[in-house]
Amino acid sequence: MDNDTFLKDIFQRYLNNECTAEEVKFLLKHFRSDSEEDALKEIIAEKLKDYSLDDKRQLHADRAVADKTFSKILDRINLEEAVYEGDEGPAKKRPALFKGLALLMVALVLFECAYLYYKPVGVQTDNLVRVHKKPVIVPGGNKAILTLQDGSTIVLNDAKEGTIIQQGNTRIIKLANGQIRYDGTDGPADKVSYNTMTTPRGGEYKLTLPDGTEVWLNSASSITYPTAFVTKERKVSITGEAYFEVAKDKTKPFMVTAGNQNIEVLGTHFNVMAYADEETIKTTLLEGSVKITEHNNVDILKPGEQAIVGKQGGIKVKTVNTDEAMAWKNGYFKFNRVDIKYIMRQIARWYDVDIAYEGAMPEDEFVGKIGRGENIKQVLHVLELEHVHFKIEGKKITVLP
Repeated sequence: MDNDTFLKDIFQRYLNNECTAEEVKFLLKHFRSDSEEDALKEIIAEKLKDYSLDDKRQLHADRAVADKTFSKILDRINLEEAVYEGDEGPAKKRPALFKGLALLMVALVLFECAYLYYKPVGVQTDNLVRVHKKPVIVPGGNKAILTLQDGSTIVLNDAKEGTIIQQGNTRIIKLANGQIRYDGTDGPADKVSYNTMTTPRGGEYKLTLPDGTEVWLNSASSITYPTAFVTKERKVSITGEAYFEVAKDKTKPFMVTAGNQNIEVLGTHFNVMAYADEETIKTTLLEGSVKITEHNNVDILKPGEQAIVGKQGGIKVKTVNTDEAMAWKNGYFKFNRVDIKYIMRQIARWYDVDIAYEGAMPEDEFVGKIGRGENIKQVLHVLELEHVHFKIEGKKITVLP
């Protein structure tokens, strides 16, 4: 048996809790040296490939995980060193040992978690262990459904990279980064199809329209558009929230319909929030200019301005900090003097949860910022600092006074 095979054999038996004390000491000693760091990482990477989910996704080793996790496992390192090196009391601080031991402890943590989570039902163990359940509430991600004109649907996050489908003169392509792009040439108007991209609660997506316009869809949103812009106007309609970076074309104005308002642009960057459960439609301009039309009301926005259209009609324009409107696209929530129900509506869409209320809600307004990738408990904890309380039951969050 060569040295590599021997090490792998002992390492596997260590994970199975089958090593003798002498073999454990050998491993700890062997992986103390920096020269063995790469060897251990290779073993970790190779072993983690053995663990697979039912849907054939594989758990892969992150070669940088040791350094990222180092500070969190120092206590465990000290314990291992004390037990197997025979120290009395807390282990002595020996920096030269820490890196190698940290790598070994990271391996143990990874393998223990993988084994506990992916172990088949019915396998018996000799010891009682705590199994950390997969969280029910998780942040949203890259998810969308494409509905073609004939009513057929494509789940875009499941679609393979490359051409998804050909519609007339236009190809729908999924890029390596998961985004969707339309490639094609203008053709007869009667050959143009209309597609709708829809994001569920807990989803967001980006697509590039046939004219090169880039669109980012927030969660619980949709956009309907032609597969080619062959008329004098480029018309699309949205529900929910979308951010546009419109390709310049002075010969073809870009038109967006959202609720009871129309937005006309030539080439510009703007965000539209038009959720059905919000009291207003907000159009926020970052660059260029747009014309807002609501029935007989017309206004032209300048960069840094926001048009607000209420359900009773009329357009109100005000100067705003555009960071708040763009927060969702940039990966975080940002609230500026808003009530708790407004915040919870955003949380419901992104984390795909249902919200209920018990008792009188605070009339306070909230100001704050937090990443959309955070665990839901961390997000709620920030609000609890302002004396709001929550109860989580499955995918239902109840807000308490």
